[in-house]
Amino acid sequence: MKGWGIVLIAVLLLLVAPGRQGRCDEPADPCDVPEDLSLVNFPADHVYDRIHANQPIRLLVIGSTSSSSATIWSGRGQVSAFRAFPRFLEGAMAALRPGLRTVVTDRTAAGQTVTMVLAQLPSLLAQGPFDLVVWEAGTTDAVRRLDVNAFGDSLDEGLKLIAAKGLDAILVDVQYSPQTDALYDFQPYLDYLQEEAESVGANLLRRHEIMRFYVDNGRFDPGAPGPVEQMKNATFVHQCLAKRLATMILTAGQVQ
Repeated sequence: MKGWGIVLIAVLLLLVAPGRQGRCDEPADPCDVPEDLSLVNFPADHVYDRIHANQPIRLLVIGSTSSSSATIWSGRGQVSAFRAFPRFLEGAMAALRPGLRTVVTDRTAAGQTVTMVLAQLPSLLAQGPFDLVVWEAGTTDAVRRLDVNAFGDSLDEGLKLIAAKGLDAILVDVQYSPQTDALYDFQPYLDYLQEEAESVGANLLRRHEIMRFYVDNGRFDPGAPGPVEQMKNATFVHQCLAKRLATMILTAGQVQ
């Protein structure tokens, strides 16, 4: 697509919040992240077509986060009963692109491995029509220490099935907390997700590094004590992930 790089830069300037003034602890937008965590490498042609036909964008979200709640993995156990980022996605899209209608179908479920999602994928896609599939992958597989090559094979097969249906895809990688990074080896799964995204031309939301950035800069505490602070932290990170994902979708769709 000729001129894609120039268009991408222009769209990013329109969509992304103003740059920070050199201090990570005083961001213009608390959800803001460094440029290398905001990269959009591939266009979403089907999203582009829907936008320019003045039609709603239809998103399917699949993977291992519960649709009515979500899990922040911490050394104290699972923190749940809060809205996961798919539930914030429609609002995040509307905030970035007023007047644009987005319909999100959330078919995530707790404890789903990539192989489990692959087995359900034909029936999930049949619930459409959809324009783009967002696939959360890797967290459950890594925690269960499942074979990384089997993980990659299932991921590749699923992405090819999505492409064969004429749909765009975005991958969302592993969740992060300091406690779980000390317990599990996420890196092989993160590497595979990166390689697979580049191989098939799917954009990758680097959730693991985004969450690490928020933790390192004091914006998010995955081990916060007490239900009130846990809820506050969980809501913050999922609202931000929804905003980062919405920005990626709209940038890939070349909205101007």
